[in-house]
Amino acid sequence: MNSSTVAKEVNRVIGLIEGQYDGPTVVAFGGIHGNEPSGVAALQNVIENLQEKSHLFRGHFLALRGNIAALKQSVRYIDEDMNRIWFPSIIDKIRRTPSNELKSNERRQIKSILHILDEYLPEEGTSSHPVIFADLHSFSAEGGMFAITARKEDHINLFSKLHVPLIFGIEKTLRGTAFRYYQDRGCVTFALEGGQHENKVTIKNNTAAMLAMLDEVGCINTTNLPAFEQHEAYLAEENRQLPARVELVYQHMIEPGDEFRMRAGFNNFQTVKKGEWLATDKEGKITAQCNGYLLMPLYQQQGNDGFFIAQEYQDG
Repeated sequence: MNSSTVAKEVNRVIGLIEGQYDGPTVVAFGGIHGNEPSGVAALQNVIENLQEKSHLFRGHFLALRGNIAALKQSVRYIDEDMNRIWFPSIIDKIRRTPSNELKSNERRQIKSILHILDEYLPEEGTSSHPVIFADLHSFSAEGGMFAITARKEDHINLFSKLHVPLIFGIEKTLRGTAFRYYQDRGCVTFALEGGQHENKVTIKNNTAAMLAMLDEVGCINTTNLPAFEQHEAYLAEENRQLPARVELVYQHMIEPGDEFRMRAGFNNFQTVKKGEWLATDKEGKITAQCNGYLLMPLYQQQGNDGFFIAQEYQDG
């Protein structure tokens, strides 16, 4: 591990925990969308919780701010969505292009992040311990939290223990995400949607899920840190009425000029029925194409995903 670059990036780096014992490498992003500051606040909480116990920590944990310029303005992005341009060809071009020649704020931000992670992350296949990438988010509606992960056995076995609903399929439809980029590079990845943007419980949700995850991957041991057990118990209680696993069946994409507007009052994980009036655009009513759980109904100006519908996951 090379921590010299990390130490120089004081605005980017929320915190770094380097354990005295070998273990997993965990990298977490907060605020890759600038109107989602709860991820940053949660990671600050996690670092504060861990610093006094760092002598018991196994492995390494690096927490980063994503889109710093957008966070300062409380907007999703400045020039382009920072979490939709992580395609290998674009990332390669960003690596090869000087910062002052990059045409968007978000590409300059990604170059800064790559400068850290290219030195910090072990090369694929060179570590005997897992490398985990976590991306903390929030959404514009009220309602329950969930995690997005791949339909892979190691991912499911790990993240099912967090007592957070898992959704499969979104990782394939949301193209150009940092989550997918690092998954394809061999990392165990998940994105956590902790709750509504401004709701204080969202910070608590993201904090609890990150600490529970660090426990499950072996970075911390709640046998020695009994106070950490409360986070897993909190998540189990908070999500007990939500489905454990769901699968995406419908995604409503917004195109330029659609004049999309979600009808008021919908919550995350609210059940909807086929034909129910959900939103409008310049062509008229938009109705649910199927029964299911409504996820992330859009109540903000920026964003290209109007809503998602998921159904109970049928294993096999």
